[in-house]
Amino acid sequence: MTSSFLNIGAYSVQLGVLVAAAIAITVVMRVRAPRPSLYFWQAVLFAGILLPVLQPRADLPAFAADAAPMLVSMNAPIAALTTQGLDVTTLLIYVVAAGILVRLLWLALGFLRLRRIVLDATPAKTLHPVASELAIAIGATAAVTVSDDVQTPATIGVRRPLILLPRRILEMPLSIQRAVLAHELVHVRRRDWLHTLFEEFWCAILWFHPAARLLASRLSMSREMVVDEATLLLTRDRRAYAEALLAFSTPQPHLPGVIALIGRQHLSQRISLIAEEDRMTRRRLLASFGIALFVCSAATASAVSVLPMTALTAQSTKVYKPGDGITLPTVVREAKPRYTPEAMKQKIQGSVWMLVVVLESGDVGDVQISKSLDAEYGLDQEAIKAAKQWKFKPGTREGKPVAVEVTVEMTFTLKK
Repeated sequence: MTSSFLNIGAYSVQLGVLVAAAIAITVVMRVRAPRPSLYFWQAVLFAGILLPVLQPRADLPAFAADAAPMLVSMNAPIAALTTQGLDVTTLLIYVVAAGILVRLLWLALGFLRLRRIVLDATPAKTLHPVASELAIAIGATAAVTVSDDVQTPATIGVRRPLILLPRRILEMPLSIQRAVLAHELVHVRRRDWLHTLFEEFWCAILWFHPAARLLASRLSMSREMVVDEATLLLTRDRRAYAEALLAFSTPQPHLPGVIALIGRQHLSQRISLIAEEDRMTRRRLLASFGIALFVCSAATASAVSVLPMTALTAQSTKVYKPGDGITLPTVVREAKPRYTPEAMKQKIQGSVWMLVVVLESGDVGDVQISKSLDAEYGLDQEAIKAAKQWKFKPGTREGKPVAVEVTVEMTFTLKK
């Protein structure tokens, strides 16, 4: 469990640095052009996904290896094995796993609600002539329906795409209806629903990390700007398009897997870009894109070098707790820890408690300090060194050797 916990922490820091650097550099470089912005954020997402796969692994460090020496008695320390309850790292991993399950369940319930909305929606027959005309121009078709259960236009599906429209759009001017339908059909042509689904699951898996939601939000914003640009090239009516965004900017409950026309947090930026018609030279675009990628790569590489993910060694196999049919390992050979001179001078005495994984071979695997005695003068470290030299008759499950986590107490006492 320790390796997994350390890897989750290391990856969280690395992802946070990557996204923070990406946001900072895009603000400084004023990267606002739709397509370069989308490509950049897609590159950031791919980098975030590949971080755990491509980075080199560091060996799992011995716990308290960087701590100062600890005190050990010159007498043979007394070791005792006891069962151990749920440790903090295991508890946190269970919390993360439970959160993922809850988020996935929430997504599943959202999709069930979306399915009900789709089944209750009715065909928008009066909009079919406009939709058919735009479908030919854009090269994409979709069923167009209206519903009382949505407040903003949305697109779902790939094989049989569906455009969901609020019923009130039927009372709006033709120019706004045309702008909305063109926008949604561009989404259909680009198959943006698949990207939306992937980002929903990405955020569910990383529910505990705000950087995941920030990255998904930036991707959504960039994707919408690309669609805005394509729609305006087709309709040539900036005013009607801006009015359509304003008309459907009222926040509504989030529906998983739905590409909404507009989100409140994106409204001002999209209206601004529509009004400005911002243009950058090709050279400036390439330079900005290259600089942004370099800065993000450098920042992430620094984070990886400072806090790398650890190699999953034998500890990656399942480790059992004593009880429920799991027998305790028994000590075959002990090794006495060394009392450091500094600890002796300070007259430090007491016990070091360690979580020790006894592998199927009877050798000691992962060792973690659960209750420190001395992290300054070397006793904790000496206790770890001694524990690594112990040999056990392994614990068993159904008669077969298994890795078992036990608690070892090493007591340091000075001779009088």
